[in-house]
Amino acid sequence: MSGKINFYYGVVGSRKSSELLLTAHRNKSVGKRVEVFQPYKNDRDGHVVSSRAMEYTIEAVVVDEEFNFYEYCKNQDLDLLLIDEFQFLSKHHCDQLVQVMIDFDINIFLYGLMSNFRGELFPTVAYMLPYMTTLNEIKTVCGHCGKRKATMNVMIGDVEADSDGISVGNHYNGVCTVCYMELTKNKVR
Repeated sequence: MSGKINFYYGVVGSRKSSELLLTAHRNKSVGKRVEVFQPYKNDRDGHVVSSRAMEYTIEAVVVDEEFNFYEYCKNQDLDLLLIDEFQFLSKHHCDQLVQVMIDFDINIFLYGLMSNFRGELFPTVAYMLPYMTTLNEIKTVCGHCGKRKATMNVMIGDVEADSDGISVGNHYNGVCTVCYMELTKNKVR
Protein backbone atom coordinates (compact mmCIF):
# COMPACT_ATOMS: atom_id res chain seq x y z
CA MET A 1 0.00 0.00 0.00
CA SER A 2 1.40 3.36 -0.96
CA GLY A 3 -1.67 5.56 -0.52
CA LYS A 4 -1.18 8.28 2.08
CA ILE A 5 -3.13 11.07 3.71
CA ASN A 6 -1.12 14.29 3.87
CA PHE A 7 -2.34 17.39 5.71
CA TYR A 8 -1.02 20.81 4.72
CA TYR A 9 -2.13 23.31 7.33
CA GLY A 10 -1.49 26.92 8.17
CA VAL A 11 -3.20 30.02 9.42
CA VAL A 12 -5.41 32.27 7.33
CA GLY A 13 -3.32 33.85 4.58
CA SER A 14 -0.51 31.29 4.65
CA ARG A 15 -0.97 30.31 0.96
CA LYS A 16 -2.54 26.88 1.47
CA SER A 17 -4.57 27.21 -1.74
CA SER A 18 -1.41 28.23 -3.62
CA GLU A 19 0.23 25.00 -2.46
CA LEU A 20 -2.79 23.02 -3.66
CA LEU A 21 -2.71 24.72 -7.06
CA LEU A 22 1.03 24.06 -7.44
CA THR A 23 0.58 20.41 -6.48
CA ALA A 24 -2.25 20.02 -8.99
CA HIS A 25 -0.25 21.69 -11.76
CA ARG A 26 2.95 19.72 -11.10
CA ASN A 27 1.16 16.38 -11.04
CA LYS A 28 -1.07 17.05 -14.03
CA SER A 29 1.94 18.17 -16.08
CA VAL A 30 3.55 14.72 -15.65
CA GLY A 31 0.37 12.84 -16.56
CA LYS A 32 -1.05 12.13 -13.10
CA ARG A 33 -4.82 11.92 -12.78
CA VAL A 34 -5.78 14.57 -10.24
CA GLU A 35 -9.18 15.59 -8.88
CA VAL A 36 -9.73 18.69 -6.74
CA PHE A 37 -12.54 18.94 -4.18
CA GLN A 38 -13.98 21.78 -2.12
CA PRO A 39 -16.67 21.79 0.60
CA TYR A 40 -19.91 23.54 -0.33
CA LYS A 41 -19.51 25.77 2.76
CA ASN A 42 -16.58 27.51 1.09
CA ASP A 43 -18.25 29.46 -1.68
CA ARG A 44 -15.94 32.48 -1.54
CA ASP A 45 -14.69 32.01 -5.11
CA GLY A 46 -17.63 30.19 -6.69
CA HIS A 47 -16.28 26.66 -6.20
CA VAL A 48 -13.02 27.09 -7.97
CA VAL A 49 -9.80 26.92 -6.04
CA SER A 50 -7.93 30.16 -6.36
CA SER A 51 -5.22 31.96 -4.50
CA ARG A 52 -4.69 35.61 -3.69
CA ALA A 53 -1.00 35.06 -4.54
CA MET A 54 -1.53 33.43 -7.96
CA GLU A 55 -3.65 34.04 -11.04
CA TYR A 56 -4.06 30.30 -11.67
CA THR A 57 -7.41 28.70 -10.75
CA ILE A 58 -8.82 25.20 -11.01
CA GLU A 59 -12.38 23.86 -11.01
CA ALA A 60 -13.34 21.89 -7.92
CA VAL A 61 -15.88 19.14 -7.35
CA VAL A 62 -18.30 20.49 -4.74
CA VAL A 63 -18.66 18.32 -1.65
CA ASP A 64 -21.98 18.65 0.16
CA GLU A 65 -23.21 16.59 3.13
CA GLU A 66 -24.52 13.81 0.85
CA PHE A 67 -21.36 13.56 -1.24
CA ASN A 68 -19.60 10.20 -1.02
CA PHE A 69 -15.87 10.13 -1.82
CA TYR A 70 -15.84 6.35 -1.99
CA GLU A 71 -18.66 6.16 -4.55
CA TYR A 72 -17.07 8.97 -6.58
CA CYS A 73 -13.64 7.33 -6.66
CA LYS A 74 -14.60 3.69 -7.21
CA ASN A 75 -15.32 4.24 -10.93
CA GLN A 76 -12.47 6.71 -11.48
CA ASP A 77 -8.83 6.01 -12.21
CA LEU A 78 -7.25 8.68 -10.01
CA ASP A 79 -3.75 9.11 -8.64
CA LEU A 80 -4.35 12.06 -6.36
CA LEU A 81 -7.19 13.72 -4.45
CA LEU A 82 -6.63 17.35 -3.42
CA ILE A 83 -9.11 18.78 -0.93
CA ASP A 84 -9.26 22.51 -0.26
CA GLU A 85 -10.62 23.87 3.04
CA PHE A 86 -10.62 20.37 4.54
CA GLN A 87 -11.75 21.64 7.95
CA PHE A 88 -15.27 22.21 6.55
CA LEU A 89 -15.87 18.54 5.71
CA SER A 90 -17.81 16.17 7.99
CA LYS A 91 -16.58 13.15 9.93
CA HIS A 92 -18.36 10.76 7.56
CA HIS A 93 -16.29 12.26 4.73
CA CYS A 94 -13.15 11.43 6.72
CA ASP A 95 -14.23 7.79 7.03
CA GLN A 96 -14.80 7.68 3.27
CA LEU A 97 -11.39 9.21 2.54
CA VAL A 98 -9.61 6.66 4.73
CA GLN A 99 -11.40 3.84 2.89
CA VAL A 100 -10.51 5.41 -0.48
CA MET A 101 -6.85 5.50 0.53
CA ILE A 102 -6.93 1.86 1.65
CA ASP A 103 -9.02 0.30 -1.14
CA PHE A 104 -7.85 2.35 -4.11
CA ASP A 105 -4.29 3.15 -3.05
CA ILE A 106 -4.78 6.86 -3.76
CA ASN A 107 -2.72 9.67 -2.26
CA ILE A 108 -4.88 12.26 -0.55
CA PHE A 109 -3.72 15.80 0.12
CA LEU A 110 -5.78 17.84 2.58
CA TYR A 111 -5.34 21.61 2.80
CA GLY A 112 -6.84 23.76 5.51
CA LEU A 113 -6.81 25.31 8.93
CA MET A 114 -5.83 23.33 12.00
CA SER A 115 -7.80 25.46 14.46
CA ASN A 116 -10.56 28.04 14.54
CA PHE A 117 -10.43 31.62 15.83
CA ARG A 118 -11.03 30.34 19.37
CA GLY A 119 -7.79 28.33 19.24
CA GLU A 120 -9.69 25.02 19.14
CA LEU A 121 -9.03 22.22 16.67
CA PHE A 122 -11.74 21.93 14.05
CA PRO A 123 -13.77 18.75 14.81
CA THR A 124 -12.96 17.21 11.41
CA VAL A 125 -9.24 17.86 11.86
CA ALA A 126 -9.23 16.34 15.37
CA TYR A 127 -11.10 13.29 14.08
CA MET A 128 -8.76 12.76 11.11
CA LEU A 129 -5.42 13.33 12.89
CA PRO A 130 -4.78 9.63 13.72
CA TYR A 131 -5.16 8.70 10.03
CA MET A 132 -2.82 11.35 8.65
CA THR A 133 0.51 10.08 7.35
CA THR A 134 2.20 13.48 7.33
CA LEU A 135 1.52 16.91 8.78
CA ASN A 136 3.06 19.80 6.86
CA GLU A 137 2.90 23.28 8.32
CA ILE A 138 2.76 26.12 5.83
CA LYS A 139 4.43 28.93 7.73
CA THR A 140 3.87 32.65 7.49
CA VAL A 141 4.62 35.73 9.55
CA CYS A 142 2.17 37.34 11.99
CA GLY A 143 -0.29 39.57 10.17
CA HIS A 144 -0.46 41.94 13.14
CA CYS A 145 3.09 42.58 14.40
CA GLY A 146 5.04 41.11 11.47
CA LYS A 147 7.72 39.82 13.85
CA ARG A 148 6.91 36.22 14.79
CA LYS A 149 5.55 33.08 13.14
CA ALA A 150 1.75 33.12 12.84
CA THR A 151 0.20 30.15 14.63
CA MET A 152 -3.33 31.34 15.47
CA ASN A 153 -6.34 32.71 13.61
CA VAL A 154 -8.03 35.79 14.97
CA MET A 155 -11.41 37.20 13.96
CA ILE A 156 -11.41 40.76 12.69
CA GLY A 157 -14.51 42.66 13.81
CA ASP A 158 -17.79 41.21 15.07
CA VAL A 159 -18.92 38.30 12.93
CA GLU A 160 -21.36 35.51 13.74
CA ALA A 161 -19.90 32.00 13.76
CA ASP A 162 -21.60 28.66 14.24
CA SER A 163 -21.01 26.36 17.25
CA ASP A 164 -17.92 24.86 15.59
CA GLY A 165 -16.36 28.30 15.17
CA ILE A 166 -17.07 28.39 11.45
CA SER A 167 -17.81 31.56 9.55
CA VAL A 168 -16.51 31.58 6.00
CA GLY A 169 -15.16 34.83 4.68
CA ASN A 170 -12.32 37.31 4.69
CA HIS A 171 -12.70 38.47 8.29
CA TYR A 172 -9.77 36.57 9.82
CA ASN A 173 -6.07 37.15 10.16
CA GLY A 174 -3.19 34.79 10.97
CA VAL A 175 -1.29 36.05 13.99
CA CYS A 176 1.39 34.92 16.47
CA THR A 177 0.43 33.68 19.92
CA VAL A 178 1.51 36.94 21.60
CA CYS A 179 -0.70 39.04 19.32
CA TYR A 180 -3.55 36.52 19.58
CA MET A 181 -3.57 36.81 23.37
CA GLU A 182 -3.37 40.59 23.17
CA LEU A 183 -6.16 40.88 20.57
CA THR A 184 -8.52 38.44 22.30
CA LYS A 185 -7.95 39.29 25.98
CA ASN A 186 -11.30 41.09 26.34
CA LYS A 187 -13.28 38.71 24.15
CA VAL A 188 -15.07 35.57 25.20
CA ARG A 189 -13.54 32.57 23.45
